[in-house]
Amino acid sequence: MATPIDPARRRFLGTSSRIALGSACALATLGRLELAQAASRPGDYRALVCLYLLGGNDSYNMVVPRDAGAHATYASARPALVVPREQLLPITPVSGGQGAAWGLHPAMPEMADLFGRGRAALLANVGPLMQPTSADDYRQARVPLPPELFSHIDQQAHSMSLGSEVESRPGWGGKLADRLAERFAANRDANGLPTALSLSGANAWQNGSDSGLYTLGSTGVTRLDATLRSDPSARWTTRRDAFNALLDLGERDGSTFVRESSRSTRRARDFAESVNAAIEPISPSTVFPSTTLGSAMRTIARVIGARRTLGQTRQVFFVGFGGWDTHDNMLEDHQTLLSTISQALGAFHAATVELGVADAVTTFTMTDFGRTLNNNGDGTDHGWGGHSWVMGGDVVGGHFYGSMNEYALGSSRDVGRGRMVPTTAVDQLGATLARWMGLGYGDAIEIFPRLPAFGSGADYLPVFASTNAQLNGTGFTRNRGKG
Repeated sequence: MATPIDPARRRFLGTSSRIALGSACALATLGRLELAQAASRPGDYRALVCLYLLGGNDSYNMVVPRDAGAHATYASARPALVVPREQLLPITPVSGGQGAAWGLHPAMPEMADLFGRGRAALLANVGPLMQPTSADDYRQARVPLPPELFSHIDQQAHSMSLGSEVESRPGWGGKLADRLAERFAANRDANGLPTALSLSGANAWQNGSDSGLYTLGSTGVTRLDATLRSDPSARWTTRRDAFNALLDLGERDGSTFVRESSRSTRRARDFAESVNAAIEPISPSTVFPSTTLGSAMRTIARVIGARRTLGQTRQVFFVGFGGWDTHDNMLEDHQTLLSTISQALGAFHAATVELGVADAVTTFTMTDFGRTLNNNGDGTDHGWGGHSWVMGGDVVGGHFYGSMNEYALGSSRDVGRGRMVPTTAVDQLGATLARWMGLGYGDAIEIFPRLPAFGSGADYLPVFASTNAQLNGTGFTRNRGKG
């Protein structure tokens, strides 16, 4: 009779298996992945891509008022950091711009083009909130506030997991991936990649996913060193054979832990080779910028292109891009950062068009927090609300969603130095994306339990053409031009 396994040991083994599945995911071969294609129904596919701007993006130089009076007010708040009116790239929001003229930073021509063609929208003044909050609420401590406001680590934790540095919670991206894996059988049964995929390693947004996390490098699948793969060199062959012999010994070891470690290592190696073989043939002709972010976005496009071979109908990607903590040298550094994301996002959208999946892929940006409207010299400090991008073929683009705040020190949302109280919560952004990915209201409430505090309809902002028609029966769609 088999010896019963101690419950604590069983929990350890279960955790170990999930960790192994996060890296190796499952006992899969390329042939098995190809068989999973049959489970992936054409047309029933969606991907969500989170581009996280680590450090806190300065929204007030990314999107700038062009009206002479409003621009003068903006300039008086940050005299050392002004983007001149004549350099701004004009954009004309269909709605949400409060009747004002607006412009993008001159380093973002790709995003200006996507906005003008209705493929990108701006979510204005979004940030961490516990419930609707006014500047007076903040000053008089009348409402609960997110923990440790203006702190990088806490606000990153809050935006990604609705927790804090000391209150570890599963990330809402991980919860979203788990719920999608439950709802869509192809993802659950394919024995392939998890729904959650990261180009930046472990992260708080996808943390805690029960269905696993698979990480890739910016240029593709992370594989074992070439010395362990087939090669005509006798030296390399010897090393590979020795490694395989160690795995064989481990799998026959008397220790359950050693056996499981060896099996997990072999699965990780075999699975990485299988995934690489699935992705390798996908090579979009779209030219991506030769930056790390450009390479990462190209890899995401390639994984999306291999979705049927990988047996996936839902994919949730994360990529982090740092350098946004612009306390000094902001004019030069911010221009480089904005140019980098604009070029990468422009190329990525073009690749989704080339792959025929533009309507099924949505990319959005998040960041720690906005920054102060005033300058501290040649930079800005930690703020609160800021602006996020939402981009994709199904986006009702050319709009500002939410409430665009006045770029004026001492305005109604300012709680000091141009730290603006958000008017849209991260929870609302997340719920909107979850609904577009195919989840219901009940799912959204479970992932974002504070949503009811923001009132009826807080689970969905009218950002997507298909979901607007499905949920609201509205004709609120954008002109669907080519690309």
